Amino acid sequence: MTAACEWHPGQAKVATKSQKIQTPIAIQAGRYRLIWGKFCPWATQIAIEIDLLGLDQVISKGEIQSLRRRDLDTDWVFGATDQVKDPVLQTAQLSENYRQALPTFSGRATVPALVDTTTGAVVNNDANFLLDNLATAWRPYFSTAAPELYPTEQKEAVRQTSQTILHEINEVPGKILQAKSQVEYEQLAQTFFTRLASFDQILSTQPYLLGDQLTQPDIRLFVTLVRFDLVYYYQNKLSYKKLTDYPALWSYAKRLYRLPAFKQNTDFTAIKAHFYQVDDTPINSFDRVTPFGIDAAKWTQVE
Repeated sequence: MTAACEWHPGQAKVATKSQKIQTPIAIQAGRYRLIWGKFCPWATQIAIEIDLLGLDQVISKGEIQSLRRRDLDTDWVFGATDQVKDPVLQTAQLSENYRQALPTFSGRATVPALVDTTTGAVVNNDANFLLDNLATAWRPYFSTAAPELYPTEQKEAVRQTSQTILHEINEVPGKILQAKSQVEYEQLAQTFFTRLASFDQILSTQPYLLGDQLTQPDIRLFVTLVRFDLVYYYQNKLSYKKLTDYPALWSYAKRLYRLPAFKQNTDFTAIKAHFYQVDDTPINSFDRVTPFGIDAAKWTQVE
């Protein structure tokens, strides 16, 4: 699975594939711009981490439109027409920035995408790499209030927990959409719910996944939890339980949501629009109807 947003369940798959771009990143204030989507769990991880660390002062952020344009299945755009451009990059379609990096690019433009504002070229589009790079290499630009997301003394625990979340939580909804049998689907769902139960047990005795301090795995887990009851429960048939059925996990998720970096990068409207409406075609079929009873307001209720 690619750690990027490139395809969604309401869209027919096309033959073009995403291309990984991973060129050297200079640790330099004001040089880069993160292009992300509020709906995308992979890109949202990066947006949260940037704000948590105070890197929003040295790395700017630009948002793509939550809905695809019906005639642009392999691209992301900044507005309803090409007249709407990113104010810094001055591009209307993200593929323009991919072609600045790869002139022959013809694949699927994905987010997150870190773009060099001096060239307009995408320099990296892998969420896992960006998460680790920002939490370590950019330390000279951390704010004084920044949490230690990748503490040296817990380096191996961070790495192992992050891999567990990636493969057993983050990737499962996407893999389920590609399941070719009942058995494959049930194996994936079992993995997902077994891991949620284990995290619920851990969080019943401590505030964060690795103890008393917030670390990077908490960001990785949060982006799936916030989309669980909203989308995955219905659309990905992860309906054995809801997040609210796990007392410790639910309390933990709401506690994270109250932190500004998490809350300001969580947009329930954008998530629902992207995963259910899909593109800017008028809603005219049942599979694009948002399920009745979804209540995002519960995230702000204090216990």
